[in-house]
Amino acid sequence: MKQDKSGLQPVKWGVLGTAGIAAGCTVPGMQQAKDCTLYAIAGRSLEKAESFKERFGFQKAYQGYDALLADPDVEAVYIPLPNDLHCEWVIKALNAHKHVLCEKPIAMNESELRRMFRAAKENGVILMEAFAYLHSPFITKLKQVIADGVIGAVDYIDTAFLTQDYSSDFRLHKAQGGGGLYDVGCYCTSMILSLTDSPVQYIKANAELDSTGVDHMASVLIGFENGARASFHAGMMLGIDTCDRYDRLFIHGSKGYICSAAEYNGEGALSFDVTVRNERGERITRTETVTAGSNYCMEIEQMNACIRGEAAPHISEDFSIRNMRLLDRILDAAGYTEARETFILPNGTAIPAVGYGSYLSTKSGAQTIAEALRAGYRYIDTAKMYQNEAEIGEAVAKSGIPRGDLFLCSKVWPTDFGREQTLASFTGSCRKLKTDYLDMLLLHWPKCDPDDTEWLGKVRESWAVLEELYGQGKVRAIGLSNFLPHHIRPLLETAKIRPMVDQLELHVGYMQEYTLAYLREQGILPQAWSPLGRARLLGDEEITRLAAKYGCTNAQLLLRYLIQRGIPVIPKSSSAERMQENLAVSGFMISADDMSYLSCLSERGWSGEHPDAFDVF
Repeated sequence: MKQDKSGLQPVKWGVLGTAGIAAGCTVPGMQQAKDCTLYAIAGRSLEKAESFKERFGFQKAYQGYDALLADPDVEAVYIPLPNDLHCEWVIKALNAHKHVLCEKPIAMNESELRRMFRAAKENGVILMEAFAYLHSPFITKLKQVIADGVIGAVDYIDTAFLTQDYSSDFRLHKAQGGGGLYDVGCYCTSMILSLTDSPVQYIKANAELDSTGVDHMASVLIGFENGARASFHAGMMLGIDTCDRYDRLFIHGSKGYICSAAEYNGEGALSFDVTVRNERGERITRTETVTAGSNYCMEIEQMNACIRGEAAPHISEDFSIRNMRLLDRILDAAGYTEARETFILPNGTAIPAVGYGSYLSTKSGAQTIAEALRAGYRYIDTAKMYQNEAEIGEAVAKSGIPRGDLFLCSKVWPTDFGREQTLASFTGSCRKLKTDYLDMLLLHWPKCDPDDTEWLGKVRESWAVLEELYGQGKVRAIGLSNFLPHHIRPLLETAKIRPMVDQLELHVGYMQEYTLAYLREQGILPQAWSPLGRARLLGDEEITRLAAKYGCTNAQLLLRYLIQRGIPVIPKSSSAERMQENLAVSGFMISADDMSYLSCLSERGWSGEHPDAFDVF
C-alpha cells in the first residue's frame, strides 16, 4: 500500500451512492488527490456499486449504505445523496465513527445541521460541508485583493448561478430539498458570506414557484448591519432541454470594483477584472488570472489534512451554520414557510413549529402529558401559574426521552417579578420539571393589574435576571408573553439582550397585525397561544368550508395558516387523536387567495384578555 511522504498511510475513503456529482466531480478529484485511497463504494443495488467500482478502481463494493458503514477499515465517507437524506446518513456515518464530507447543501435546515455537528462532536470525528469551489485558488486570490484594500470597503455584492432545465430531476422535488434557491442558491449565499462578516439585517426575496411550491428562479436582496448589501439570482430553469448556464460575480467597494464571469467550481485559467480610479479620476482596469486545478481534489486533500490533525476544516461549522441560517430565512421570505418544522432564533436555538400547550391539561395527573409525548410532541409549554410543572416533570422522566430531544418552556408570573422572586420562580420550575435548565423562559404578562403604575421597573428587574440566567447557560432562550409594542419599546431601552420570542393570543379572527409587524421589525419571533381560538373556531362555518377544500380538519387548517405566516403554535388538546391531528399539518399548503381570505375574516374567537386590562389576581 502506498504511503505519503511522512510515512502515514493514505486515508481510506468510502462513498455512499453513485450520484452524478460523485461520478463526474468528487470521485475523479479523489483519484487525483494525494494520500487518498478509493476503498469502498456502496449503491442501492450491488450491480450499480460493482459498475462504479470497476469504473473508478474502488477496492470494495457494497449493496446498501449500512454495509459500507459497518466496514471498520473505512475511515472517511463522502455523501452525495439527495438533500433530504443527508441528515439521516451523515449521523449514521458519524455514529459509526467515520469522518464525513457531505455534499452541499448539507442539511434541510439549521436544526438538522446542528444535530449533525453535535453527533460529530460526540463521536470525535470531523464533519465538513462540500463547497468545493471555496477551496479554489481563484477564491483565495479574490479575497486577497479585497483584504489588501484595493477596492476599499466592500459595500455591495451581486452574484448569480442560473442553470438549465432540471424539471425531471429530484432537484426540483420539494420533499427532497429541491428548488433553485436551495440547491444552487446555496453557492450564492456562501460566496456572499465568505466576502462579508456582518450580521444580516433584512432579507427580501421573490421567487417563481411552480404548482408544488418549488422555485424555478428567484431574486434575493440582503441587507447587512454594517450597511453593505448583496443580491443574487438563482434558478434551474434558465432554459428548456439545454445545457446553458450563467454565472457572474460583481463586488463593489469604496475605491473600485471587481467583475468576473468565472463559473462556480471552474477549473483552468480563471480571471476577474479589478477596476479602480487613478489620480485623474480615470477608470483603470487590470485582469487577475489564476490557474485552478480540480477543486474537488483540493477539497479531499484538505479533508485528509483535517483527519490527520494537520488542519482545521476549511468550511467550518460556524460558516455552515451561518449559511444554512441565511438560506432558511431566504426560503421563508420566498414562501417556503409551510415546510417549516422548526423555527430558528437568532442565537441558533430551534423551536418546534408545533408545541403542546399544557394549560388546564393535567387535571387528572400526568397522563395527558404522557399521551402528548407518545403522540410525538417534543415541545411542552407550561408556566408556574398553570400549577402543572410537577406533573410534566413526572411524565417527562417516565417517558425515557433524552432531555436534549425535548424543548421545555416555562414562564414567570407577574406577582413573582423582582430579582429574588424571579430567581426563585426559575429554580422552582426547574425542580418540578426535573431539569437543570430550561429551553425557554418567558415573562408571562406585563402587569399585575391594569392600575399597576410601577410595572415597567418590575419588568426591567426581572428581565435582567433572565439575561443573567441566559448568560449562565441555564436558559437557552428568553422572551415575553402577552407583551405589546408599547410594553416592549421601553424594555428595549435598557435591555442588554433583545427578547427572542413573544407569545401572544393569535388565531384567525384575532391576528393583532400591528403587533406582528412590530415584532418582525424588531426581529422577535411571534408565537401563538390559543391558535384555535379557545376551540371556538372549530365549529366556525367559514373555517369548515375551507377545511373541506383542503381535506383537513378545522384545527389543521387554523394551525397551517399560522405556520405559513411564520408563527409557531402551541395548541392544546386532551384527546390523543386530536393531539396527533394537530401535529399533522405539513402535508398541504393553503393558497395565497385563501390565506388572504382567512386574514380578512371579522373578529372571532378572542378570549377577551387584553394585557392592559387583565387582572392576574
